[in-house]
Amino acid sequence: MSQAQQRAPVRYIVFTWVPDERLEEWNAWHNDVHIPEVLATGLMRSARKYRVHETSFAGEWQPQYATVYELDSLDDVQAYVNGPGQTLREDYHRHYGAVGRIARMVLVEERQF
Repeated sequence: MSQAQQRAPVRYIVFTWVPDERLEEWNAWHNDVHIPEVLATGLMRSARKYRVHETSFAGEWQPQYATVYELDSLDDVQAYVNGPGQTLREDYHRHYGAVGRIARMVLVEERQF
């Protein structure tokens, strides 16, 4: 990866699914606790949460939500993943790991049109 790509804007996307009977509880926790804690790390510039309307997501489950975090660089992604992200992922799994599904994707901006 080039040095320019290493410093390019990044989107860190987290796809999630939880059972319908836990969805209201999960949304309250996710919106009021988890996302604010992620943003408080200072590594994320912003977060946007989307309800998945349609998908061709491959696999055994289909995401209900995609949370898109904006970061300045891959270095910031690594700082998050190797730092505060570990504790926040453990907290997420403690609350919903037994019942939910999660997948992550990191997108590096290659070109803006």
